[in-house]
Parts: sequence; C-alpha cells; structure tokens
Amino acid sequence: MTSPSNSEYRSISISVRVAREFPYLITGVKQWGMACFAKAHPPSGVAKTLPLRNSRYERSAQRFLIGWLLLCLIGGDAVATTSRGDDHVPAAQDSAPASAADIDGWVEELSSDSYLLRKRATSNLTRVGEGAVASLVAELDSGDLEITERVIGILQEIAARAPVLAANDVGDGDPSHAGHGAWEELLRISKLGGSRGTRAKVAADEVRDVRRAQAVELLAAAGVFIGIGESTIGAISQQRRIVEVDAGFQGDAAILSLLQWIDGIDYARVRGAAIRQDVLAGVVQMPDLKTLVLLEGEIDADELALLGDIKELRHLELRYVPMNGDLIDRLASLPIRVSLTLNGTAAPADRVAALQKSVPGLEIIFKQGGFLGVKCDSSFSDCLISEVVAGQAAERAGLLPGDVVVEIDGTTIDKFKDLQKAIDAHLPGDTIKIRYQRAGVQTETTAELGKLNLP
Repeated sequence: MTSPSNSEYRSISISVRVAREFPYLITGVKQWGMACFAKAHPPSGVAKTLPLRNSRYERSAQRFLIGWLLLCLIGGDAVATTSRGDDHVPAAQDSAPASAADIDGWVEELSSDSYLLRKRATSNLTRVGEGAVASLVAELDSGDLEITERVIGILQEIAARAPVLAANDVGDGDPSHAGHGAWEELLRISKLGGSRGTRAKVAADEVRDVRRAQAVELLAAAGVFIGIGESTIGAISQQRRIVEVDAGFQGDAAILSLLQWIDGIDYARVRGAAIRQDVLAGVVQMPDLKTLVLLEGEIDADELALLGDIKELRHLELRYVPMNGDLIDRLASLPIRVSLTLNGTAAPADRVAALQKSVPGLEIIFKQGGFLGVKCDSSFSDCLISEVVAGQAAERAGLLPGDVVVEIDGTTIDKFKDLQKAIDAHLPGDTIKIRYQRAGVQTETTAELGKLNLP
C-alpha cells in the first residue's frame, strides 16, 4: 500500500480540522448575527448597548473568520483539491508519449467549463508540440471564439519554443523538432482575415520578433554582418541596413537558413569565396531581399539558378565576377524586375546585347570595370567634381574637388553621365588622358584606372 505524500497529509489534516470545527463555527456566526441585529434594533425602552465585545458569540465568529482566512492562505491548494475532485488532474509526464486519443481528448478539454482541465490540456498539448498541430487546427473549425483564442495561443507557444536553428536544418532529419508546422499554420491562418486572422497575425509577429533576435545573435557569432553599412549600386552610394557574407563567415552554411527570420532588410552582398551554392541557398531565403550584389568571386550555372528563388529581385549586380556567354544567356531566365549591372565581368559584348533584346524591359548597365574615383552631381550643367575618393586613380592623377572635367581621351565631357560612359568603356589598369579646368585654367593629366572597391 502506498503511503500518502506530504501534500496529501496536509490536505487530510486540513479537511479534518474543517469538519471538526465547522458546526461550532456556523453556530458562532449565527449567534453573532442575532446579537448584532438585537443591538441595532433593541426592544422599546432598552438602551442600544449589548456586551458583544467579550461575548462567546463574538469569540466564536472571530474564531471562524480567522480560521477560514488561515485555511485560504495556507491550504488553498488542498481546499481546491478536495472541492474540485476529478478536475484536479496532473499533467502528463514528459516521458510519457502521447497517443492520438490522448491528443484528441486534450483538444476536447479546451472547451471544458473547468479551468483546471483547460489548463491541463493546454500544458499537455504544448508539451506534445508539433504532434498536436493537426488536431488543434481541426478544432478551429468549431468557430468558437474562445476555442480559437486558446488554439492560436498554443500554436504560438509551440512555434516560439522550437529551437531557432531547426534540428532538421543541422542534420538529424526530424521535422517535429523544428516548429515549422505551428509556424506555417499561424502564417496561413493570419491570411484568412476576420478575428481569427487578426489574432494569428499578432501571434506570428510575436514569434517572428523572438526568432529575429535569436537569429541575429547566432549569425553574427558565425561572422555574418547584419547592420548599417555603405552600399553601392551603379554610381549611387548610400547608407542602409545590409546583410553581408564574405571570407569572415565561419561555420556550417546550414546556419544561414536563419536568414529567413531577418525581415526588413532588402540588400545583401556576397563576396569572394562566399559565392557558393550552400551560402547562396541561405541568402535567397531573406524574406524582403530585393537587391543582391555578388562581387570579386566566381559563379557557375547552378549557383546562378538559385537566384531565381528570390521572391522579388529588383536589382542584381555582378561586380568582377567572370561571366561567359552561357552564363549571360542564363540571366534571361532570372526574374529581375528593374536593373542588371555587369561591372568588370569580361562578358562578351554581343551576348550582352542579345540579352538586352530578350528582356527589353530590363535596364542593363554594362561596364568594363575601370574606376576613376570621383563623385559629381548629375544635375549640374557641367562635370563638376564634388568629391575625390581617397586612394583611387583620380587622387593619384592630382584631381581635386571643384575641378571640372572637360575631356577624356579627346572626347568632350559635358555632364557626369558622359564621364561615366567614357570610364565604363575601360578596363581596370587602362590609362586615360583627362583634360580638366581649375580656376578658369585648363590642364591635362593622365590616370591609370583601378577597380571599384567600394562596398
């Protein structure tokens, strides 16, 4: 025979005390009430004073009230246990596997009038995790608002508790560890509209916030840069939030699947040896990615094809990434919406021209890769230099802010776009002649073009 536990002893003891004292306490309360009534409504001619302070009625009532208060404070659990009976059922142990019947039973208990049963069901279903998702989603068809709230809350908890780096992403192949089912259901329900969709959207946003913070921390530890950085597309540079993967990335490329949680960033840059299939497979999962720059590396047909998985690719730049004719032809199959920049790719000019004809709505910027290193305002009527990039060809040639470029290799330069066109026709290492005007005096110099090494 099993001995009672400490909590059971406590419950029995309190129950016995209540049963023993109950008749006296009830009698005391009744008598105290009668005395209070008599004091408030005395017979005619009798003074409204009765010796209640030390009466046994008052002492009995005080005894009852103090005793009951102590029971509430120290014996709440036991009183609840004895009064609720079967409602107080412990949650299933983590070590016990849940059957389909168990899960269905717990789902049914979510609509119980008993708070304790609903609490137990919620705890058990959360513990089961992904295995309970299908039954929970089916329960949503009941249309009950309270059930909907409870089910979505459990789905949110299951999704939030799952490891941010899913087990099946690192090789154990068990999708039940990933929390993907609960997460995907929240996303699906959030698109349905109505109160159900609104509640699911709130839950999904909260899960995403948790996931994003965890993902940023893990990716940064692996050498992925996520933050504010300089970005250059064509001739336009600006500060923006970016993701960059380069030679500093260390670790299993599977961790890059966490980029699916990095929303709100539309620019990514992959550099050098990081341009490879497993890295690109992670980068294309960024949910808001619209601009991708690949620079100073090599790419093959399979890696290029991965870029087609980007949901909305507006701008693609290949900078100092060799592109042969076959790769240029394959670019036509990518859903690039706005612009394609080929800078220093050594791409055959005739294949680039053919590409332009096959995708007439796409802006293609084709550059040989030479870089002078000046910044000008394109709205001016002349090519006035506003900034000279330190360490670049223009600085070595002696150009200064305020100079006005008038000729390149004998070709007249009227505006900044004329200078860009002239430079774009040259390879890194080419030497050009520059005629410029300074303080009203024209001077000529030469410059050996370099590479665009800005971010």
